[in-house]
This record gives sequence, C-alpha cells and structure tokens, in this order.
Amino acid sequence: MSSFKIEHFIKNSVLGLSAYKVSEVVEPQGALKLDANESNYILSKETRRRYANFIKDTLINLYPDSSSKNLLKLLEAFYNTPAKNFIFGNGSDELISIILLSLKKDVAVNIPAPSFSMYDIIARYNDLKINHIKLDEKSFDLPKNTGINKNSGNNIYFFSYPNNPTGNHFDRDIIKNLLENKNNIVVVDEAYIYFSNKESFIKYIPVYDNLIVLRTFSKIGLAGLRFGMLFAGDKLINEFKKIKLPFNINSLTLSSIEFFLNNFTEFEKNIKKTISQRDKLYSALKKLDFITAYPSDANFILIMLKDNKSKIKFNKFLKYNKIIIRSFEGDMELFYRITIGTPAENKKLIDYFKDFQENML
Repeated sequence: MSSFKIEHFIKNSVLGLSAYKVSEVVEPQGALKLDANESNYILSKETRRRYANFIKDTLINLYPDSSSKNLLKLLEAFYNTPAKNFIFGNGSDELISIILLSLKKDVAVNIPAPSFSMYDIIARYNDLKINHIKLDEKSFDLPKNTGINKNSGNNIYFFSYPNNPTGNHFDRDIIKNLLENKNNIVVVDEAYIYFSNKESFIKYIPVYDNLIVLRTFSKIGLAGLRFGMLFAGDKLINEFKKIKLPFNINSLTLSSIEFFLNNFTEFEKNIKKTISQRDKLYSALKKLDFITAYPSDANFILIMLKDNKSKIKFNKFLKYNKIIIRSFEGDMELFYRITIGTPAENKKLIDYFKDFQENML
C-alpha cells in the first residue's frame, strides 16, 4: 500500500513552519513560573464569589450574544470608541489572523526584529511577503528611516507598543509618519500599554483610516478568558467583520468581561503593584554582574547574559531550580524575558540569581 503524501495536501508555507512553543509544563510545587507575561495576582475571594454569582445564570445552551447592549455600552465607555469601530477576537492572535487573512498577496508585511512571534508565524502560513525591520541594538527603537524609500508598493506594519520582548515603546513620530502614507496600514498592538504612561493610539482611529489598534485583557489578569479587541475606522472594520467567524467568543467570556468592567478597581490596583514591582526588580537586576537588564514599560523585563560561556550553566541552573523564564534562539540566544511576579516571587528570583553569581560562575 502506498503511503499517504502529506505534501500533496498541505501547502509548503505550513509544512515549513515550526509550531509555536508553549513552555513545558512543570509541576507547580516549588516552580517559579515567570515566562508568559500573565498576571500572577489572584483576584480576592470576595471578587471571585461575586463573579461566580454573576455568571451562574449565563445560558450555555444558546449561542453567545456578542451584541449584548450592556457589554457594548461598557466597552464604548471604557475605550471612548463607538461599537461600530471594534470587533472581538479569541485573544489577539485571532485578530492578527483576521488582518493577515484579508490581505492581498502583494502587500508586504513589515515586522520589527525582535517582536511578537505570531505576526511572523501567521504571515508565513498566509504566504505573505515579510520584511524584518532590525531594531537599534542599544535602544531597541525603530530606525529613523523606517518605511522611507525602502518598500515600494503597499505595506502593513505591525508594532507591539510597548514591544514584546524588549519592553520599550517605539518612536511615535515614526509611526505617525507611516500613517500619513496611504500606501500603508499600521497595526499598533497595545497588549502591554496598561503598564506604561504612554497615550493609546485608539484616539487616532477617527483621524487615520489606515490605523488598526489591538487591545487585550490577558496581561492584567484575564489571560484564561481569551478576549481581544480590534479597533479600526469604518473602511477596514467593515471588511474584517466579513471574515470574523460568528460566535467566536463564548458566552462565559462575554459575561465575564461585563462583570470585570464593572469591577475594574481591583485590576487597577494590581496594575499599580506590577509597575512598582517591575521597577524594584529592575533595580535589583541591574546590580548583578553576569547580566544586562533593560528598562521596561511592560509587565516583563528583558535581560542578556554578558558572557556566552555562562549560557549552558545558567540554563542548567534554571532547570534545576524550576525557574521558568522565556528563552530565545538565534540572534537572541543570550536574552531572557522575565515576567513580573508578586513581591515574594521577585525576591525569590533575585535570591536565586545572586546564588548563581556567587557560586556558579
């Protein structure tokens, strides 16, 4: 019997991909999990009790109602944007997929390097042309000549703002200059903007009809709900609505978002705690000799090993002590991204790192 030929069915752009790597599951006992940019703050018992009481009457025998008037009014007020200019996604990943799925094949996809890997992965399996914009090695900012006399034709730019994994904001003037060129679409992904003092680009939606802004609640404590939002002017949003799958957000998530928007105070407190802990952790990391720590406006900090020879030792040390932080490959092989944890978790991490510096190097 002849063997099944997968290459006769699956396109080359998919066959050539590597699956997105989710960190290995480690038993929670004793593990220090600081790799996924989640919030490590658990909601209070009282909030959880009221939440359970709120969603208990959610009807799961019916299809979800994403046009709920209560939810839409809350979101309109929260983002100061009319409901006609946003859609929901099953996390930002689905929204990125909707954007890229809609594009013609001759639109070039421009992505900073390094940045969020899903921009690249989704563009690849949609058979789109990709240009990587190499960031400044010291500041991690965009080159001043980004988009100037380089890419003819039509372009789309993806900017994580602040950028993942570097933690910095890109120059707003560069982004605005790109928006002024109507041969460009610019996507500003504001997944981490809650932890910064920068102004959102959502206010520019009525100004630029080639602007897309992405938002999510995942980083502030609702990662398990998988709820993202895409904002755009009438021209773009109307096309995306044609592609978005019906009922893509489940009923429990929709009910949950409504509850948490009405009870946002606790999230605001946890955001402030995260920012405070980030600054303290950054100060402590800067004092360590074996790494370089980079300032961050997000809920994580990027570090780099100063000595290539210490990488094997450091990786073994992390595994032995069940410390889970995000590692990278290729040009980023000496870099690690650390999610900001609770005060106790951050202290534990620094104690471990001090021990590595004193006893392992």
